[in-house]
Amino acid sequence: MEGSIASRARLPRATQMAVATLDTNPRMRRPPREPMQPPSPFHQLVVTLATGKWLLLAVALLGGILAGLAGLARPVLFEAATQIIIDAPSTGTSNATATAQDSLDSSIDDHLTMLSSQAHLRRVLTALRQPQAADAAGKSGISAVPPTAGSFVSDLLSRVWSKDKPAVENPEAADAAALKTLRSGMRVGQELRSRVITIGFTDTSPARAALVANTFAQVYIEDLVQKRRASDQRELESLVASLPQVQRDLVDATDRLETYRLTHGAVDQSAANNAANETAELGRQIFLSKANLSASESRLRHIEDLRKAGAPVSAIAEEIGSPVLADLVARQSGAAADGDLGTAINREIEQGIARIAAEANVYRAQVTALEDRKRVLDAAVADTASQLSGLRALEPQVTIVTQHYNELLSRQQDLIRRIAAPSPGVAVLSTAWPPSNPSTLSRIFLIPPGMIVFGLMAAVFVLVRNMFNQTLRSEAEAEAELGVPCVGLLPKVSGLHARQLRHLVLGQQNSPFSRAATSLLVTAAPTQGRGQPPHIVLVTSSILDDGKTELAWSLALAATRLGGRVLFLDLDRKDARLTNEFRGEFGTIKAHNSFGDYVSERCVLQDAITRMPEIGIDLMAAPAPSDDLLTLLSTVDKSQFTEELLSVYDVVIINGPLGLGGPETRLLKRWADAVLFAVRWAKTRRGIARGVLESLRAGGSVTVPVGSVLTQVNLKRYAGSRLEDNADLLLERV
Repeated sequence: MEGSIASRARLPRATQMAVATLDTNPRMRRPPREPMQPPSPFHQLVVTLATGKWLLLAVALLGGILAGLAGLARPVLFEAATQIIIDAPSTGTSNATATAQDSLDSSIDDHLTMLSSQAHLRRVLTALRQPQAADAAGKSGISAVPPTAGSFVSDLLSRVWSKDKPAVENPEAADAAALKTLRSGMRVGQELRSRVITIGFTDTSPARAALVANTFAQVYIEDLVQKRRASDQRELESLVASLPQVQRDLVDATDRLETYRLTHGAVDQSAANNAANETAELGRQIFLSKANLSASESRLRHIEDLRKAGAPVSAIAEEIGSPVLADLVARQSGAAADGDLGTAINREIEQGIARIAAEANVYRAQVTALEDRKRVLDAAVADTASQLSGLRALEPQVTIVTQHYNELLSRQQDLIRRIAAPSPGVAVLSTAWPPSNPSTLSRIFLIPPGMIVFGLMAAVFVLVRNMFNQTLRSEAEAEAELGVPCVGLLPKVSGLHARQLRHLVLGQQNSPFSRAATSLLVTAAPTQGRGQPPHIVLVTSSILDDGKTELAWSLALAATRLGGRVLFLDLDRKDARLTNEFRGEFGTIKAHNSFGDYVSERCVLQDAITRMPEIGIDLMAAPAPSDDLLTLLSTVDKSQFTEELLSVYDVVIINGPLGLGGPETRLLKRWADAVLFAVRWAKTRRGIARGVLESLRAGGSVTVPVGSVLTQVNLKRYAGSRLEDNADLLLERV
């Protein structure tokens, strides 16, 4: 009888059969992947973001919606602006342009600082709180707002106070909140490098914005006016107090001058001036006479030197410069020696020397006379100067005191005029009117920035998540991390049940799922034919929900297409949902025994088999909870058991226990011709899968081919990563 206990006992031990190893059995061996250029960082970034494109799109849309809602919640703001102009600084010289510009810049900085000061904000707040603020602003000509401006001020203060409930009980807190609102809405700045300063205020009400901006400028100008008036008033009081003393000083100086004039008499100033001029003229004449005297004496000395040295007569005649003597010398040189001519020449030389000596005496007498005259004039000038010295000392004092007194009187008149019409040095260039266009952007313009910001945040989240992701997401990554070939992948099917799985594998043979399951089976167990031995394929995984049972049933269903009998040996007692569905849907003859009864020789093979002729698969159920699977596997004769199964079935699919459950999987590995390790795509952590595989491959000296399979793969997301492997093939329509 087929599968009886007795026949199983008489079967010889097939110890001569050896399980195919990885080196001798090429079934699980795949050709090495073609060397590819490593992707660039930009390509990796694009691929990572492409995998999370729907998340990025959803978060970007959420950001746009939130930005739109924030725009709807945000009030529409209006900005009103008042412009004031600073008076140009006055300069004394025309070439002081740089100094004037520096002075202007310093003045503008001072005004900007004072406009933004806390004290000025408090004065503005006080002016806004006054009921007559709107009327006063209208009369001043600065503000141009509707007559209901007082209600706007009340609305402003109530809006400020409503933000902080304790403000009603605490005036200081109310002032602080109001000042904060004013400061946050104000904008004070210089227009380029001009003398114009713009004062703007932003508020939800256009009229209130114009009122506050105009009040801001009005209060500042009025404060400057008051400060200028007070300063001028203090200066005027000081000036008026000093005027009597200056007047007394002027009277005393005038009295001293008149007394001196009466005592010393009148002095002719023109005579003194004439004497001084004559003294200067005499000095010039004395200088010229002395120069002529010196020239005459020098000629006499030179002539005497020539005569003593025995110089020729022509040289002496040339020095004397007499025409008669020059003619006599010429006649002597052109005629024979004549005694009368020599006597005439000597006589003429003596006469020439006498003339020069007479000229020198004349010059000497002139110098003496002129010096005597000058001494007389010097004495007269000294006497006149002594008389004028006291007068000249008193007259400047009177002039200085008079000039100072006149300046004080002029300054007094100027201060009185400035107090009556003070000038603050600042004027209003243009007043603020209620704006018609809001200063805030339209709400629709907030949506694109919100989408961009949230999209960038989502992109950063995707990149960080990808960086810390420890799951396996590609065949190449599974091979590199696990150290075994990745023989393929199994697509994900939502809500998978027994009849649906059967329809996917057997009814839709060109579907990606059916093609993937058939490809996996052919890789693990080649197609049957003449001379092809039966095969046992062990399917295991590291943890629960790795898609191990779905993979095992898919292989079993695909094996029915290859012809022969197929046995599904279920040894997983934890994941029994799909197996129970197959038993309930397709089982006709349901066995009351299990794997534990069969290996313990409590029943024959046919009593432990549940037949499912509709799908062509026999099922051997998992052992009962009372049976220890490790004990059963360690005590059973592996060779005898596998020979009996392979003598009846062409393909045996073992749905093994979890790899983390214990050493049972390591013992079952010796039963199989190939081991498929299920790894759930983007779910199973690589550290756990690598640890289970290392323990699975470390058992015994005989190596069984082990391959990994990615299960529950989202083909569209997987193919979007552009990894160029089996996912692209499965997505192609046949």
